[in-house]
Amino acid sequence: MATQTVEGNSRSVCTKRTNVGVLLKPLNSEYGKVAPGWGTTPLMGIAMALFVIFLSIILEILILPFYWTEFQ
Repeated sequence: MATQTVEGNSRSVCTKRTNVGVLLKPLNSEYGKVAPGWGTTPLMGIAMALFVIFLSIILEILILPFYWTEFQ
């Protein structure tokens, strides 16, 4: 086991309970569980596509002054 300690080991783990740890424990209760199916993957794909479009618009706005100075 990962929490088992060996006698004479100088690297024994000392756990300390804190108020923050007690508050955050429920958020970590489903660690390792996977929802069946695709879950929110399509939503994340749409968000990524919109972010790429946003970045390309910003890039075009930043590069536009260089085009104007080249043709004048």
